[in-house]
Amino acid sequence: MSRTYLFFILAILFMISACGDQEDKHQGHDEGSYYTCPMHPSVKSATPGSCPVCNMSLIKVEAQKTSHEDHKGNTITLNLEQQRLAGIAFDKVDYRSILPSTAMLGTVSIDQERVSAISSRVSGRIEKLHFTTSGQQIRKGDPIYEIYSEQLTADQKELLALLKQKEMNGSSDFIDKLIVASRKKLQLWGLTTAQLMALENRKEVQETVTFYAPSSGYVSNVRIKEGAYINEGTQLFELADLNAVWIEVQVYKGDEVNGIQNFKVYSEGSPNAVFNGKLVYLNPTVERNKKVQLLRLSVENKDQLLVPGMIVNVNSAQSSNRILSVPKSAVLLEKMKTVWVRLDETTFEQRMVETGIENANYIEILSGVKEGEEIVKSGAYLVSSEFILKKGTTKRHAH
Repeated sequence: MSRTYLFFILAILFMISACGDQEDKHQGHDEGSYYTCPMHPSVKSATPGSCPVCNMSLIKVEAQKTSHEDHKGNTITLNLEQQRLAGIAFDKVDYRSILPSTAMLGTVSIDQERVSAISSRVSGRIEKLHFTTSGQQIRKGDPIYEIYSEQLTADQKELLALLKQKEMNGSSDFIDKLIVASRKKLQLWGLTTAQLMALENRKEVQETVTFYAPSSGYVSNVRIKEGAYINEGTQLFELADLNAVWIEVQVYKGDEVNGIQNFKVYSEGSPNAVFNGKLVYLNPTVERNKKVQLLRLSVENKDQLLVPGMIVNVNSAQSSNRILSVPKSAVLLEKMKTVWVRLDETTFEQRMVETGIENANYIEILSGVKEGEEIVKSGAYLVSSEFILKKGTTKRHAH
């Protein structure tokens, strides 16, 4: 009987000890590390194992004191290495111009008044073209083609013969005038001063002569091929100067643009840039079968951010206003609209925001953040996922 009683007492002590261990484990789960499923953060366990929902292996989460514990609200701490790996980028809450929904679409095109032609000054055979396709940029002084010309060969020989005669017989007014005239003729054919000096120093005729670009621009048309024989005056290239471009807009009959001379142009490729457009042409008639008028604007493009063929947004200058906004990528569209605000170098706070109008790049902020605050514009979903992983879903949006 005493053995049975002793066994019963030992069993009770074992159960109490097991409960105490289990309680310690749960305390460790609440205060220290624990295991959770990366796909189902609500699953938590004090020991390793598999997720009961998707059977994935649980991962260990270390609980540690972080800088956000001193901040109120939904905050999380990510060190600089974590931010780098997540590709997190920032932008500031600022006042920007956002076009209303009535903005018109336009297409960037070449300003035909800024197109120039490069023509051949001599007859001959094109031995090499340095630019062969449209869209290539040519800078003033770049070699553009090489040509074999019988005329150039003969004139080079003439200059060398005159120089040799002067060397043998000495200088005279007559021979000096002939040499000057011979040099001038080669310059009129298109040879540069450097090419003339090289010819006189080398004392040897250059059968294939290189010609250089007289101005800068983009090749809009190539009219010749290598090996072609050309005449004097044959057009070789068309160059477009993109320091100013046209914006062509198809205006529907109901759009009110009569009397408006100045417009604002916005490009998705350069969201922070605003271009000033001046009306240069408005077709007085409606295009057949289209019910639209053609509107043409001239826009300064010194930084060459606008490229022919690009689609842009156009609106009248008087309707352009600046409003508090953030990049659209910063706003998370979940149960409610939220953004992540950087409080310090490693601390982020989740804020609910109220939004207004938007365009392709930015969205208006009516409440929730202030001008100058720094928000996460790239990687906001990763920050939110990390917050759920560490805090669970029950603490989200608890404002």
